[in-house]
Amino acid sequence: MSINSAVRVLSCLLIGFLLTRPVGKKCLAQEEPGESPDSTQLAFNKKIKEAGSDSIKIMHTCYEFGVQLDENEEYERSIELFQTALRIAKNINDHKEAAKIANYLANQYAIIGNFSASNKAYLTALENAKETEDAGQIAKISMNLATNYNFTGDYDKAIQYGLYALKTKETANNPERICYHYVTLGNIFKETNNINKWEEYVLKAYKMKDVANCASFSDIAKIYNSLGGIAEQRNEFDKALSYYDTLHVLSTEHHFDQGISTALTNSADIYRQLNNIPKALELATEAEKYFGGNPYDEIFNNNFKSGLYQLTGEYSKALKLAEENIRKEEIEYYSTEKLKCLELLYELNVALHRYPEAFAWNDSLRVTENKLRDQEVRKSIEELETKYETEKKEQQIELLTTENELKNQRLRAGIVLLAVLLVVIVMILYILQIRRKQARLAQNDLQQKVLRSQMNPHFIFNVLGSIQNYIMGNDTKKAANYLAQFASLTRSTLEYSASESISLSDEIKMLANYMELEKMRKPGKFNFEIITSEELEADFIRIPPMMIQPFVENAIKHGLKNTEAKGLIQLSFHEKGNTLHIGITDNGVGINKAKELKDDGHRSMAMQIFDERCKLFFKKTKQHITKTITDISEETPEQQGTRIQIIIPVDTKL
Repeated sequence: MSINSAVRVLSCLLIGFLLTRPVGKKCLAQEEPGESPDSTQLAFNKKIKEAGSDSIKIMHTCYEFGVQLDENEEYERSIELFQTALRIAKNINDHKEAAKIANYLANQYAIIGNFSASNKAYLTALENAKETEDAGQIAKISMNLATNYNFTGDYDKAIQYGLYALKTKETANNPERICYHYVTLGNIFKETNNINKWEEYVLKAYKMKDVANCASFSDIAKIYNSLGGIAEQRNEFDKALSYYDTLHVLSTEHHFDQGISTALTNSADIYRQLNNIPKALELATEAEKYFGGNPYDEIFNNNFKSGLYQLTGEYSKALKLAEENIRKEEIEYYSTEKLKCLELLYELNVALHRYPEAFAWNDSLRVTENKLRDQEVRKSIEELETKYETEKKEQQIELLTTENELKNQRLRAGIVLLAVLLVVIVMILYILQIRRKQARLAQNDLQQKVLRSQMNPHFIFNVLGSIQNYIMGNDTKKAANYLAQFASLTRSTLEYSASESISLSDEIKMLANYMELEKMRKPGKFNFEIITSEELEADFIRIPPMMIQPFVENAIKHGLKNTEAKGLIQLSFHEKGNTLHIGITDNGVGINKAKELKDDGHRSMAMQIFDERCKLFFKKTKQHITKTITDISEETPEQQGTRIQIIIPVDTKL
């Protein structure tokens, strides 16, 4: 089928479809007596009929009415017309129109929160714009794509396309709306907490804002908003409020609702920091009048107001807003706001004593936080920005020396050799980076295993249950003491599990705390003793954290489990030369009997983790940690129990 034939078929189908296209809640094909059909719809149908089989006219008509529908905020209908126009532009290989239409289509997808489709449309627009070699269009589309990636937290791609857009503008010496590009790139650095780079690009925009064609009004509004944000970051609140007031006045004069809502919201945040919560709530509520259905504004404002209610102790109101936010599908596209929402959900559930929900939201928070705050992403952004500056300088040099380079064969050979060397160096660095990353993953995995082995759910909930019993028994003093001990143990476990080493005194304190909690759970079951030699300088000896606790737990859980006599656990610490000798002794049934009676695999898991950590210790220090486990009955038949001896090399470099 020829293109003209295809267009005629498409034209007929389009007219037939749109004649029955729903408008609001009613359909044109089902009008009620006395009602008038959509005038825009009728005008469109008339133009399509007039176009006949002229593909170019059909394309322009679809685009023209798509813009009208966008202005009427009928985004889904406008998307359908833009899609039709784009298909025609592609069929007739009109790259200029395809770039323009795809760029507008991408913007429509972004408005409704479909950033995946928006990115795809922007890439189509960029591909066609490159065919036209229109530097202004290429730069605009590339920066729009960078803005999308910035919204969704993909800062690596955001900086890549942002720098490409700016480079295209500067290379072509095209200053049209250059301020938009400077401000947008600055905002990407803002998201990575690089305040100096943010300010650098915003000040470039500020200097150019009054130059003809360098800025639209929306660009000027963004400049004042960014200046206010920078001042706020530096705690210059009066200065920040002045910038936001300027933004509010200018936006009101130009009937720019987005600027008004932004000025109000940001001013509200200043008053929050000044602890004027009523004023902050007043401004945040007023800002809602100017949102215009933008999902990002609604999500941001819900988070903000939720935080304000949290400060005033109105936790239920705050939680309602946070839960409303997390249910919004669009929140997946706004990474920073999703992170804030998860933090609120965790903190508010803790405040309302809804601990299972708090634990669940905390897990989601950590997963999202690790993904968004990865240090390698920030490093990559800095490297890309440096690469851009380097390439710009190299380009200036190349423009001055092009003729000489073409005549100088030796220089070209040297460049080729240098390129080869650079490739080799990059490959070596890449391999080293992969190895370091694998080592970090192994370390993180081991830390997680250690953490899980120390703070297993049974222990946590048993301790909480015991504390609850004291509370119900009106023994608030004991409940408070044990709650403080449990909080201290939890904090120590979380802190030490991520450390390579801790002082021996800290390890002993944590062990004592742990055994006190176990005594609370099993009153009258056992006592414990901690013996240290007088010459031992526990504050200056550093050892790998939490290596002893699994053995103590085994002694309580397995060694003392099946004995009728009151248990006793003894821990001893003394130094011999450059080694620390640690003894763990219990008067339980003994390791041999415990193996026969064991009912789970906790012991083997603890031993496995201990062995893995010993291997890691050897890789770092080239020294061995040794352990010896003895059933006391084998040495003294009339006694029973288990003795564990651990020898750790003392090294100040741990």
